[in-house]
Amino acid sequence: MKCILSLFFILFSTFLFGQNMYLAKPVTHFVEVYDEKGNLFGGNVGSIKGSPLWKDEWCNANVEMFNGKTFNNMKLIVNLVNGNIHFLEKDAEFQFIEPVKKITLFYSSEGIFDSTVFIKVAADNNSLYEIKARGSNYYLLDLVQKKAADTYDYGKSSGGKEFRVFNESYLYKLTTSELITVKGKTLAELFKADADKIPSALNKAKKKPSLKDIAAIIAAW
Repeated sequence: MKCILSLFFILFSTFLFGQNMYLAKPVTHFVEVYDEKGNLFGGNVGSIKGSPLWKDEWCNANVEMFNGKTFNNMKLIVNLVNGNIHFLEKDAEFQFIEPVKKITLFYSSEGIFDSTVFIKVAADNNSLYEIKARGSNYYLLDLVQKKAADTYDYGKSSGGKEFRVFNESYLYKLTTSELITVKGKTLAELFKADADKIPSALNKAKKKPSLKDIAAIIAAW
């Protein structure tokens, strides 16, 4: 029986590589979960309310790998707890092993068709960043994660844990792959190398900019 299973795996892997496909493996939706303080959750993961996924339904998507390969019209779901990306192949669910660089997800929300782009900034970094604004030199990124957060029910000390979305904004410089946290920074601090290009009306040395300000600057360059 072991020989048969081994032969099946070898044939399956050979087929994937022969078709110039992705290296993949069967998956579960999460392995380990962290709370909002960054501590590993040691309880029963199944007891956590909500979902670890970006969307619970499969989305049509285009995929770009760090090795340069691209794939279109795939069915994906995205795990925001561990950053894993899963795909559907002949009704079976698999996880990418080769590092994914970029995914473009297409979906419908309240009857309106839309798309969202996630990137990973390095092959060894599993964090997912949503592109909120883009230019030729910079991206405005939103780090999107789900963690196990405490909930409180009326009359109880604790309502248990639930998956909750945590966001953090970053400026990403394309030429250097530098990732700069936006929180607490002035425009001059964010755009050090290009501070002279920032419109004086934005008070670049003192003002803590809005995300709208940053997006407008990025789009203009």
